Amino acid sequence: MKSCLNYFIIILLLACSPVGNIMVTNVHDLAAYPENSIIYALPRTRIKITVTALKHEIIPGPYNKYAEKYLGIVGSPSVSTIMWEISDIVVNTNTEPDPDHYYALQTEEGKNVTSDLLEMTSNGLILKLDNYNPFIQFHDDYNDSPEPIHFTDLSVKRNIDGSSKPNKKGTDIPTDLPVSKKHTGVKSIEKKAEEAANFIIKIRKRRFKLLAGQYDVFPEGQALETSVRELNELEQEYLSLFTGKIYTDTVVRNFHYIPKPGTNLERNVFCRFSEENGFLDPLGAAGKALVLELKNKEFTSVLDHLQMPYEGPGKENIILYRIPDITEASIFYSSINILEAELKIFQYGKLVPYYFHK
Repeated sequence: MKSCLNYFIIILLLACSPVGNIMVTNVHDLAAYPENSIIYALPRTRIKITVTALKHEIIPGPYNKYAEKYLGIVGSPSVSTIMWEISDIVVNTNTEPDPDHYYALQTEEGKNVTSDLLEMTSNGLILKLDNYNPFIQFHDDYNDSPEPIHFTDLSVKRNIDGSSKPNKKGTDIPTDLPVSKKHTGVKSIEKKAEEAANFIIKIRKRRFKLLAGQYDVFPEGQALETSVRELNELEQEYLSLFTGKIYTDTVVRNFHYIPKPGTNLERNVFCRFSEENGFLDPLGAAGKALVLELKNKEFTSVLDHLQMPYEGPGKENIILYRIPDITEASIFYSSINILEAELKIFQYGKLVPYYFHK
């Protein structure tokens, strides 16, 4: 902010090269494009809020009812649920032409004036439209993955009960299957769950023996590390049959807000968010409000007592530019302040004349 004020003082004190009369007129006051005119605009600030959320889809395991009985795990999910959470919020500002402050600059000394315009453009105080790219991207990013196969049969034993013996044709037939058609001998879900739990215990025992060096042939270094990692992965696969799986997608939403000039305090509900449904309509009643609050620090108010000419009859050899002001920006999630920042807002600043001396 101090650099902007210093720049303002310098350009008021320094004399430019002699030029002819310069007339600056707001394009809204013109009926047609004046010949030999240079069109420029004063900048305004657009605030961009990027909210990153995580969408967690919880899929219960097929053996969730037996997690506590066989593994002592309490509270395994029994129904599919979706949970959302906000993981990150970033606030940025973009500079764009202010549609209320397009100006036509009429002069016979185009080269001299253009050099001064380029200097002011490099400081961001005006925007020369022939060098400005007005396109702003408005898009949301949603990283969605195809529907996965949640669980596979990890049984290490056959899915039917009983032993078998060869028949006359050489094929195996079970010896202890019931003869009733109603009971086919296929293992129950609970029986499979019990076997899976027993296998998890075996994995843990083998991992302990590896780490304790209780095997006659003991892997070392990378071999040991690989063995333990594979046992960990195998255990997690079997545990997921009881505890379920969680799939996480990242959803990114961009919200834009243009501060209003002449205000000291603004509050805007730019989105509502729910842990059950994610991003919601800001005008709705569901979810919690995400609020952008802006407080103008009014550093440029020191210029209010100066009687500076802006535009109108007789205001020649003046180019208008804009000094930004500093703003305290906060984002509230419901009533909790989750982000604070200082932003440079052109709309909150002052219009200032730049004098060309003859």
